[in-house]
Amino acid sequence: MHAVAPPAPRLPPAARITVYAVAVAAACAALWLTSTYSYLFFHSIAEMVIVAVAAAVFMVSWSARGYPESQPFVLLGIGYLFVAILEILHAVSYQGMNILPVGMDYATKLWISARGLQALVTLAFAHLVRVRRNAPSLVAFLVIGALSAAAILTIFVWDIFPLCLVEGTGVTPFKKASEYAISAFLLTAAVLVFRSPETLSRQERTLLSAAFVLNAAGEIVFTLYASAYGTQNLLGHLLTLGSFGLAYQALIATKVRSRIALVHELQRSTARLEQSEGDLRAANLSKDKFFSILAHDLRNPLGGFLSLTEVLAGNFNRLEKKRIHELCVLLHDGARETSELLESILQWAGAQTGRLVAHPSSLPLAELCEGIVAQQQPAARGKEIDLESRVAASSIARADADMAATVLRNLISNAVKFTPRGGKVVVTSARHGAYEHVSVTDTGRGMSAEEVARLFRIDVRFAQEGTEGERGNGIGLILCHELASLNQGKIKVASEPGKGSTFTLVLPRVGNAGG
Repeated sequence: MHAVAPPAPRLPPAARITVYAVAVAAACAALWLTSTYSYLFFHSIAEMVIVAVAAAVFMVSWSARGYPESQPFVLLGIGYLFVAILEILHAVSYQGMNILPVGMDYATKLWISARGLQALVTLAFAHLVRVRRNAPSLVAFLVIGALSAAAILTIFVWDIFPLCLVEGTGVTPFKKASEYAISAFLLTAAVLVFRSPETLSRQERTLLSAAFVLNAAGEIVFTLYASAYGTQNLLGHLLTLGSFGLAYQALIATKVRSRIALVHELQRSTARLEQSEGDLRAANLSKDKFFSILAHDLRNPLGGFLSLTEVLAGNFNRLEKKRIHELCVLLHDGARETSELLESILQWAGAQTGRLVAHPSSLPLAELCEGIVAQQQPAARGKEIDLESRVAASSIARADADMAATVLRNLISNAVKFTPRGGKVVVTSARHGAYEHVSVTDTGRGMSAEEVARLFRIDVRFAQEGTEGERGNGIGLILCHELASLNQGKIKVASEPGKGSTFTLVLPRVGNAGG
């Protein structure tokens, strides 16, 4: 599973606006400086940027045309592609480039053609957005391509495109009328887009409307210049650059970035799912092994129980009274072991399924431990083990009394079971911060670190006989671990082979549950 890097932190909106404003101001200042050196240099840079942005809008919108939320932008992208073609021709035919014949006014005619095509496509885009329709991509490509070809033919082949600029005198009435009409189209498109909340997001509508307004402002400025190198021409190009930049932002900021964010979220969700799947697979494998162990542990006492009953049933009249008593004792022991195992299984299953719920209350640990020690004294005396409780009267936990009793009963019973004859088992208490610790320490056989690591694993059978053959079912400590967790506690183990073990139940202190 591959780690997914977190997304880079984004600046606050106010900070982002400040950064953008500074960047735009710096770019405009840099372009102005180039114009002071050479206006033709400025014009070439401006046109290259416009062409690059227009091509980018086309490529992004065309690549994303398969997604429903990106389809409205396909028409706009196709229009920008052909506008970019006309812009290239405009740039190479500009006065001073000396690529095409001078005096034919090619540059201004191509500019009007590009802006007219852009205005028509923009208005069509705004209308389709308004009525929530999409233009077929192929049809849009053919129609816009045909309009572009017609404009080029009227300028370069048929020479019927009206004159637009008389150098030194200014723009012609046709150019002014065209640019006013273009501005009207663009402003109408801005209004239509801004009033289309059902189709576009607020950010998209704001950016696109601002782009169309800037474009219209640029066209109005272009009606005022008298020279291809004048200040109005420079300002008009800057406004046009800004409009293309905003249109690019509308597409990139809302479509590409949202798509990237979605992909990143999908990657993170996939990673989480893979992690969950791995955990679930491991848990299922552990539980499968656990149930296999339980089946084995259940089969043994039940098999022995069945064998004993067969002996009693088939030979009752021939058996001596003493032998019958021995068999009955064995039957009782087997029934008790099976009952204890089943009770542990049911409690564990309840904890796993959420049916076993803790009901914490104020629990005096000294009283609880003394009662359990008294219950275990017969077994301890039978092995000549010194069993005592030294739990402080001030040790009061917040836990479910029955669950805490089950855990401590298991821990003390195990300590007696695994302590050899003549040993010692002591129950003590201590307070550590917000928790009460109840420790059961024995002088038994102890365990290695590997054995301690296996104690609470449900996929490993760890049932051992006591020092005098006492049997265990192997699930007791697993259940204790679950019950401690349900009470916001845990069990700690410290052990060393030949030096005994200490099992510590950690429970929240009264007034600090969950702390």
